[in-house]
Amino acid sequence: MAPTLKLIKMLGFFQKDFPFGIYKFRHQKADYTDDKAYKREFWKLIYLVEGHGEKLINGRAYPMKPGSLFLIHPDDVTTFRIKSESIQIYNILFLPEVIGSGLRELKNDFEFFSIFDTHFNPALQSEHREQLYVLDSTRESEALIRRIIKEYAKALPDSRTMIRLMFQELLIMISRLSVRKIKGRRQLGIVNYVNSVIESHFQDEFDLAFLASKIGVTESHLCRLYKAETGRTVMEALLHKRLEEADKLLRSSPQKRICEICYECGFNDLSYFYRAFKSFSGVNPGTFRKKLGLH
Repeated sequence: MAPTLKLIKMLGFFQKDFPFGIYKFRHQKADYTDDKAYKREFWKLIYLVEGHGEKLINGRAYPMKPGSLFLIHPDDVTTFRIKSESIQIYNILFLPEVIGSGLRELKNDFEFFSIFDTHFNPALQSEHREQLYVLDSTRESEALIRRIIKEYAKALPDSRTMIRLMFQELLIMISRLSVRKIKGRRQLGIVNYVNSVIESHFQDEFDLAFLASKIGVTESHLCRLYKAETGRTVMEALLHKRLEEADKLLRSSPQKRICEICYECGFNDLSYFYRAFKSFSGVNPGTFRKKLGLH
């Protein structure tokens, strides 16, 4: 059953000629249920100070904890699923024109700022939501948020100018966090892909240059990335997999000759297989079988 949808109007949230506002809220667990959801006439940045639970955005639940940041589009259908007794948040409400012409100059490699385009469709962008607009704050971004909050409370004659500049800096900072997050996930995705290739094709001749070209990186970059993430090289991981399989076959297939197992596991040199297996298990394959009573 679809939740009841309420549209939150901008009237009363913004000062005259300045489409920006900061509001601190404490929400109790009972304040929100899955049968009610909200849209709004403005963009907002949610910064979670206390508590935990989930933020529901367009039907998808995202974990939230202190330091979580959510950039919300007006057409996003949202609610909270509060799991602690309460949560404390800051809602930074704004229209894109608060930073004026500066917005046109803001770009990054992953289209973070497309959320402010008139043609942006949250429903079509849901697969990018977690990477781009659901983030964990850093000490640097938290300190900047606190500075914006203090400046907003001062309400000095030049506070609006300060807020515009600091808020633009905050958006740039958050966009850089999103880029870092995407690149980190891409690296992990590459490592997982290499591991899956090793798992499926360890018996085959392994062409590292061809694998790198399939992924779209250089061979040297692939090697550096994989070692940085796993602590060992691709070829070391491949050798380990082949030796693990040889160990299994030596145990489970006593009818197979050692040379058969050698070639079946991707080795093409029997003497190298003997040396590698001894380094792996402490004994050569023949002695290994004798110890198991399988000779």
